Amino acid sequence: MDKLSNKHVIDMVKEITVAKMSNTNTPPSKEGGEKVAEFMQVIYDKLIELNNKAD
Repeated sequence: MDKLSNKHVIDMVKEITVAKMSNTNTPPSKEGGEKVAEFMQVIYDKLIELNNKAD
């Protein structure tokens, strides 16, 4: 399996985040933004981990 480019991984993170946010009631606040950023980072880290195992 070919490795994904970082741009593709980021696009996937955005798609997953948008899907998740569509089903939540996270308020538009500093704390809400921080939680979204943490969620995105966890998803990114996991996708990079899986992508690196694609060798």
